[in-house]
Amino acid sequence: MRGWVSLVLCSGSVFAQTDGMVRAASVAYRAQRQGARLAEAQSGEADRLEQEALRETREGRFGEALRRYAHGTAVVRNAPWTPAVEFAWSLEARVDHFMLEPGKAFKVSLVALYPSARAGSEKLIASVFLASAAKGGPREQALARGAPVEPIGLPFTARITIPETVAGNYTLEVRLTLPDGKIPEGLGDAFTKPLPVHVENLSGDLERLRARWAKMSRSDLRALATVEYAIQFYERADRGAEGLRRYGRYPFREQLARASALMDDLEAGREPFAGQRGDFHRAYRSAVDRTLQPYRLFIPDSYDGTRPAPLILALHGAGGDENDFFDLYPEAPLTPEAQRVGFLVACPRGRQPNSGYRGAAEQDVFDVLAEVERDYRIDPARIYLMGHSMGAYATWRLAISHPDRFAALGPIAGGGDPAGMVKIRHIPQYVVHGAKDQTVPVAQSRAMVEAGRKAGASIVYVEVPGAGHYDAVVGQFGPMLDFFARQARPVP
Repeated sequence: MRGWVSLVLCSGSVFAQTDGMVRAASVAYRAQRQGARLAEAQSGEADRLEQEALRETREGRFGEALRRYAHGTAVVRNAPWTPAVEFAWSLEARVDHFMLEPGKAFKVSLVALYPSARAGSEKLIASVFLASAAKGGPREQALARGAPVEPIGLPFTARITIPETVAGNYTLEVRLTLPDGKIPEGLGDAFTKPLPVHVENLSGDLERLRARWAKMSRSDLRALATVEYAIQFYERADRGAEGLRRYGRYPFREQLARASALMDDLEAGREPFAGQRGDFHRAYRSAVDRTLQPYRLFIPDSYDGTRPAPLILALHGAGGDENDFFDLYPEAPLTPEAQRVGFLVACPRGRQPNSGYRGAAEQDVFDVLAEVERDYRIDPARIYLMGHSMGAYATWRLAISHPDRFAALGPIAGGGDPAGMVKIRHIPQYVVHGAKDQTVPVAQSRAMVEAGRKAGASIVYVEVPGAGHYDAVVGQFGPMLDFFARQARPVP
């Protein structure tokens, strides 16, 4: 068992499943079924296992549902469903820290999501590897090899020390094999347990920042919320509560350094945001429930505070967050266009990723607007609202609820209540939808545009031929912002 620092095999299995795991397994299973050509017997067995999984889910036996989906996947792939395969598929890898540091040890574990009903003396062999998540990154390193894993010895736990390596995002993989070193054909994902981790010496910076923040935490300085959020974000990432796959490009060192610079300004009594330009992660404390709520902010180089500047509020789609309009569209980035026309851009998180910007999430939008208006000189006649998918629905809905707030709208791949368009007939709109959208039917935007035009609204409608739900945005941010730049609402 070369490379294992220490090994603990504890008696008994750990069965931890959630309905979220089952939903993900269900979606993956149906995707595989749709793309597979099955013989009649295969198809019947796959259907039977799916129905059993659905029944187990309804009855709250999530572990059994996961087992059925795993078995069904083996059937769809025409792969063996042996006790060893069932055992391998039941295992999930875990770590005690996702933020790792060279020279320091961490704990990696294998736990069972459900009991392996047929497993007896089956044994698998585990090895651990560290692979860079970046193209052209450091070569893959083997951290440990050759540890036996058996059902009777779960959970399997080991402590491993991270070697010196380049700072960045990595994939930690626990790779399982049969005792002969082989993996059954077509089942590589069942025998490979990947985890996203970040490797960098940051704990010292974090502790110094936390100590400085603690000395001022009782003050009412609003910038402290951004400092506290930087600390909390690191801690959540370390626990796995902030997915490193989603935040693969999150600049941890840079954000801790920026938070430290804010502390320099606060301790010296200086205005903390003066002179800052570019892309920033910010946060404020919500009056709704006293929680920290993040938002992303872009300040163009042309902003100097001597004259009022235009602002875009950008609302993300379902499953997203405040980073989407900054990071999710590499083929058609928004911020270079905002730089070109001199617009500030603010993207609220809006609570949960599927909030629809309703309730407290709606308040978040206007709280972020208030935060930016306090810190920067914003032109009240040139505040624009745009969104994609769920954010597009919210763009129309919030404008209808607040018809005197926005100078123009930019809904992309959304919809809403056509009857409400009469309330915003005075607001110019730039509407985009992909003609081949399989997520939100293009008829949704068509209905809103038709109702708006009948009410007398000025609407530019771009229906992109051949585009789907995501790629409808490609090439549209520039024309949309040019459209916004020509619009201003009357302000008393």
